[in-house]
Amino acid sequence: MAFRTNVTIRRAEREDLDTVVEWMEDPDFQLYLYGDMTRSQRQIREQIVRVLGRAPGHTMPAAFQFILESERQGPIGLVLLQNLSWRNRSCSLDVYIGQKHLRKGIVIGLAFYRIMEYCFDELNLHRVSAYIYSFNSPSWRIMERSNAKREVTLRDHVVRNGELHDMYCYGLLRREFNEFRDSLKGRMAGKSLLDMIEALHANQQEEAG
Repeated sequence: MAFRTNVTIRRAEREDLDTVVEWMEDPDFQLYLYGDMTRSQRQIREQIVRVLGRAPGHTMPAAFQFILESERQGPIGLVLLQNLSWRNRSCSLDVYIGQKHLRKGIVIGLAFYRIMEYCFDELNLHRVSAYIYSFNSPSWRIMERSNAKREVTLRDHVVRNGELHDMYCYGLLRREFNEFRDSLKGRMAGKSLLDMIEALHANQQEEAG
């Protein structure tokens, strides 16, 4: 059973282009993007136009692009489900939070759980992979708390601010996510997903402190 949250996902449209380009022009946002950070506005816009392009109606899509929305704040991030294999029931996941003040808080957890519910409950996938830079601890901590396994470490894989950083590859299976979701229901019966994520976030802060 899906939990109710105040964060939803919807299909990305061409009307979202200006918002996404604005996010991608932010140097702090670019830290989390894979590839060359030094790109012109035209290159960024061309990339996003390609990303938001639609597959022909008669073909099964190999990727999905979604906008994360908050009831109070409107569009807050971009979700890419790529390398989608219907035969193997798997995909890779990229989540980018556009608003800087939301990148290290409860919103990341809410977004992640909403996306996992979509992948496993709606698309009926078996596995979701995610590649996360080592300095992006809020994201990889969420993966680990959800029962995902760190399967590969690519050492010194990316340069950011003149320093080399590792990249982690995580894999999350449907049964692992369901086990975690069941454990949340057992420990926090009667509470919303927002309450659950707040509790997890509080635990994270205690451990980090």
